[in-house]
Amino acid sequence: MKEQIYTIPVMDAFRSAADEKSCPICIMKRKLESASLEYTLGPSYMEDDARAETDRTGFCAAHWEKLYAAQNRLGLSLITLTHVRHIIQVMDKRRNANPIKRSGIFSKSTDPPAPLYDGLRGIESGCCICARVGESLNRYIDTMFSMWPKTPELHTRAEDCGGFCLTHFVTLLNQGPRKLNERGWREFLDAVYPIQRKSMETLEADLDWFIKKFDYRYADEPWGNSKDALPRALRTVGGIGKKEDGNV
Repeated sequence: MKEQIYTIPVMDAFRSAADEKSCPICIMKRKLESASLEYTLGPSYMEDDARAETDRTGFCAAHWEKLYAAQNRLGLSLITLTHVRHIIQVMDKRRNANPIKRSGIFSKSTDPPAPLYDGLRGIESGCCICARVGESLNRYIDTMFSMWPKTPELHTRAEDCGGFCLTHFVTLLNQGPRKLNERGWREFLDAVYPIQRKSMETLEADLDWFIKKFDYRYADEPWGNSKDALPRALRTVGGIGKKEDGNV
């Protein structure tokens, strides 16, 4: 398949993943998140529509921390100020709204008023960066599935990268049957499953050897590829300490 503008980010991620031996979907997500963080603290925070979005939903804890780490104190302060003002408005508006009427002998007057809870819960659980990244990542995954039947290089790169992290493998298992026809899905799974299985077997063997190296009987044996077995396993099955975070 000839590369198009919309296929380039997907192909680039698979090529990078083959070099890094990491999950290509993680690489896509990393680039999207980096762009979204930069956008949030760039000139966009002075635009009314962008500011309305951050006022309404705010950010998750992880992205508040990353925004703070970006060192744009003025920009983040302006974003946070109007977000706090929005929270106050919601609190005042919802505080006097009629709560859900409860009936029955076990009803408690101390139960939180539903309108106030619902209003603040919607803010507390939201993150405009997560939403933005998730929407774009789903489009990339759609593009990957459309490329798969006619892009042999994608197959090769998937094998070279050693498969996907568990989180994104599950995502592909969930979305694949809806994006591909029955034959296409079967061919995709037949190609990807052995790669994923081999990746897990390698992790198992390396972790097992890493543990054995703590036994004095194996002290003089070579480490092989097991020295980084634990961080690789955490990246793959735990979804923590991703390579791009620089933690593990």
